[in-house]
Amino acid sequence: MKQDETEETMLDMAKKLRTYADAVHGPTHARIAGLETQVRGLADKMEENHKELKEDILQISAVQVRGSGTTRKRSLDREGKDIPRAKLWVLLRECGENMKRWDGESTDAMTQRLHELLDGKTVRGSSSKKEAAPATQGNKDNQA
Repeated sequence: MKQDETEETMLDMAKKLRTYADAVHGPTHARIAGLETQVRGLADKMEENHKELKEDILQISAVQVRGSGTTRKRSLDREGKDIPRAKLWVLLRECGENMKRWDGESTDAMTQRLHELLDGKTVRGSSSKKEAAPATQGNKDNQA
């Protein structure tokens, strides 16, 4: 082989590689741009749903603040029946409930628990409990 033939072969290979890179880059870039658009759309929908959930929480809180006694209880019952089960599930989870406990429970029970949480009653299954420090810890420091 002559040197000129080798140079032509190298140039041909370089051209083929450039053509291949261009052929791969175009469709890949288009797919990535399409995915970015879909992700933005999903993010917008998630943000919208989150705002709706926050509004639902505020509506439930407003119902609780209004009246007292049986009037309050009745209005809470009516309001709770309007909340779809999926939203109750999300609201309970956001309040820190262990959702494994609520699998298979009735919608009424979930609504009642949500109202208990919003009223500030006892929180069952909450991970916010603090442990007391051992009493002997301070004595060990004094003995050293």
